Amino acid sequence: MCKQRFSDDDIEMITNMFFAFGEFFGSRDKSKFSIKDIILEFAIDLNEEKTNFHSQNIKMWHKVLTHGITPKEFLEELSLYIERG
Repeated sequence: MCKQRFSDDDIEMITNMFFAFGEFFGSRDKSKFSIKDIILEFAIDLNEEKTNFHSQNIKMWHKVLTHGITPKEFLEELSLYIERG
């Protein structure tokens, strides 16, 4: 399923992030995670050209993982957020 949804580069990046941040997985309070805040920060920083997409993507996944949220959980929550508009 991952191969259908993500590019090889995306899968490699997520794998590398698990290796880099694995010991910090769940080190932050999961109840303080906000998908809305993550999306807004991502969009604002890209819009203001404060960072490039790749750097912003890594920053986003770092926040997701340190809050103890798996990629599957994040993508499911992201899909629900998008559907709600």
